[in-house]
Amino acid sequence: MSSTSRPSCAAARDSSVAPKHTEALAPGTAITAAGGAVFIEPNPAPKNAKVQFFTRLGGVSEPPFDSLNVSTKVGDEAGNVEENLSRIRDAMDGNPSAWVKQVAGDEVVRVSEGGFAGEADALITNESGLSLVVGVADCVLVALVGEESVGMVHSGWRGTLSGISGKAAREMVGGVFGTKGEVDVAANSPMSSHPATETPVSSPSETNVPSSGGAASEIAAYIGPCIRRCCYEVSEEMAEKFAREFGENVVSGRNLSLPDAIRVDLVRSGVSEIHDLGMCTGCRPDLFFSHRKEKPATGRNLAAISMSSEAGS
Repeated sequence: MSSTSRPSCAAARDSSVAPKHTEALAPGTAITAAGGAVFIEPNPAPKNAKVQFFTRLGGVSEPPFDSLNVSTKVGDEAGNVEENLSRIRDAMDGNPSAWVKQVAGDEVVRVSEGGFAGEADALITNESGLSLVVGVADCVLVALVGEESVGMVHSGWRGTLSGISGKAAREMVGGVFGTKGEVDVAANSPMSSHPATETPVSSPSETNVPSSGGAASEIAAYIGPCIRRCCYEVSEEMAEKFAREFGENVVSGRNLSLPDAIRVDLVRSGVSEIHDLGMCTGCRPDLFFSHRKEKPATGRNLAAISMSSEAGS
């Protein structure tokens, strides 16, 4: 199956599109959950998984963390964050969630139960009814859906250069790493993430990279809201480094497209079905937190994926 869903950033940032219940937003859908939290999911959604890219809407936090901030490490009040997380748990159907301390590396962990799973930037599971969650404020979110497993990836510029999305896809079908369960839950916030340290991304350009094929071709990838080429200016040195690794199409002068680089990485790993929601966190401060555009103080958005009980049946 060929890559699909390549919307323009301009369409995705159209300010006339308000996040209302089940209203179409680019190729995704904005949905207000019963608890009030507003999230975006792919449209059409995968049949065997639930993918949720939560916006900043529907919470109780005060500015500059308004309103659905999920991190206590940015200066927000703990009580507000807990209420926000409660609303998100309702939106996740009460599923237990698994999370990691995100360190901008390339570590992938398989989890089998809810709780803290150590230091990593990607989680995968073959357990149904378990939500894998990461928190971001500009970095790229990549949800991976296989026939019998799902994954959630946090990919900033370091993770993208290290190929974490492709690695996670390969390990979803290879199973070449250990299982981690609940560790130190009380000492670690489930939804916190490090501040984005990347520099500012727009519409993806076409990539012609031969696929390695294999079992990873059964995986569908969903690239979520993130900072895009239009808003992501980097150093000349970094632009050249990405051009060498992923091809000239991922840069325009000093403006870098992390989603395009990730697309190249995924195709190299055998993933052929790639959907991009095309939404820029820098262009849509009404919907998303952006560390680059709002620093020093801003909140964190959450992304979650869970596998349905029908997966693999």
